[in-house]
Amino acid sequence: MFEERRLHPIALIKEIITNVRRNIVPIVVALFSIFRGIESTGYLPSWAIYFIIIIVILLILTPAVLKYFTYRYTLEDQGIRIKYGLIFRKNTYIPYERIQTVQKKQWFFFIPFDVCQILIETAGGNGKAEADLVAVPVSVVDELKDLRDGKQQTIIEENNTDEEHSVAEEVTEAPEKTVMLQTKQLILMAVTSGGVFGTLLIVLAFLQQFREVIPTDWMESQAEELWKMGVIVMIVLIVIVLLVLWGISIVTTLFKYFQFKLMKFSDSLVVEKGLLERNHTTISLARIQGIIIIESPLRQMLGLVAVKVITAGNSGDEKQSGDILLLPIMKKELAFQILKEMLPNYLFDLEEMERAPKTSLRRFLQIYLGWTLIPAIVASILFFPLGLISMILPILAGMKAIASYRATGVLTGKHTLLIQARPIISKLTYVMRKERIQGLSIRKSIWMEKRHTSHLNVWLKSGSTSAEAYVRYLNQAQAITIYNWYSPSKTINEA
Repeated sequence: MFEERRLHPIALIKEIITNVRRNIVPIVVALFSIFRGIESTGYLPSWAIYFIIIIVILLILTPAVLKYFTYRYTLEDQGIRIKYGLIFRKNTYIPYERIQTVQKKQWFFFIPFDVCQILIETAGGNGKAEADLVAVPVSVVDELKDLRDGKQQTIIEENNTDEEHSVAEEVTEAPEKTVMLQTKQLILMAVTSGGVFGTLLIVLAFLQQFREVIPTDWMESQAEELWKMGVIVMIVLIVIVLLVLWGISIVTTLFKYFQFKLMKFSDSLVVEKGLLERNHTTISLARIQGIIIIESPLRQMLGLVAVKVITAGNSGDEKQSGDILLLPIMKKELAFQILKEMLPNYLFDLEEMERAPKTSLRRFLQIYLGWTLIPAIVASILFFPLGLISMILPILAGMKAIASYRATGVLTGKHTLLIQARPIISKLTYVMRKERIQGLSIRKSIWMEKRHTSHLNVWLKSGSTSAEAYVRYLNQAQAITIYNWYSPSKTINEA
């Protein structure tokens, strides 16, 4: 009744590109090492170059070819079945009710063939999609949605080429609300983001792969030449490198979030973005575990926020499993207005949040200055006068303590809990429904007991792991009220 389907032939090209991208660094390092060793011996047979090239091609092509010719998927009545592999056969069955999110990605070279990539994500995906349909007809997305929703399917059988094709009846639903970001908003997002540091880490990690194969004497000679240029020239070079990385970060952000669109449907949210790779993510409203409102210091001064949703599935991004960016950047007032319209069951009254008591400021200052002031004083004495530069550290720690104290706050509604804190740099506001909270705890030390303050921790399901929201040095009465709100059958009385 349900026939097996194959991937579109362009899936083979996509798999080859993926294999090249994943293995380019080890392949280049291996080839560099081989040719360097051959050069040191002074002997290189003519057939060796062709042999090495053939081996590299086979290593890239073989996995892609085997996966393409053995990959089969079946859309059954109750779930999707996938199997592939030649020697080690892998069979996967995913019930439709277990699916958390469905992503549709469409590379620019997929568009002429009317195909797309579908990522099916469940709560147990271990940080990645449970099923990856690399290249299938776009109509499969609607068919999969209809099967998940339990709608009747119209199966049309055709025997023109002695093959049966299952075609799902298309169901078109207009979004209730659509939010689009303008290009200037994306540019502002790229400029105010910390993507330059991420780009720098990627470059350093890439260079680290080649550290062992680059001659040490050459590296030392280059370092000496840079040192001879003087401090001013080195500073100028560092600034130029940072500007180049900043430009790369801006271009990457624009490509990733090109024509960003957020659409609200009756039972789901759909996020659409990307230039070279068009990404469609469907988020079931019933699967949302919580909301995170992010305010970095620079964006906070500009009145801008970013909004993420926490889901029990994966985001498709292995680095941030369970987090899906709902609004990359937007004015704070407008963002809250949109959230209230799209998620009416949540409470977003941040102005009514209860703040930490003034006595908590002393605790924040003690903690942050305690581990910075003494080392800074020691460094200033031992390395005077240059050591005085280390006194900047406790000043920054004090500023961080004050900012963390000001950001701390909580608010409980009938079914919603709001927690606000500044764990590192950005101010985070967690908005959580009571029924989605996995666990809640309050704790305090013997010193906090005297100050009548407590720590509050809340856990949510996020991807294959959990997300933790917490506030420090909260008023003890506030913490107990929240604990009793979450577990009304067992209350804690304030001592």
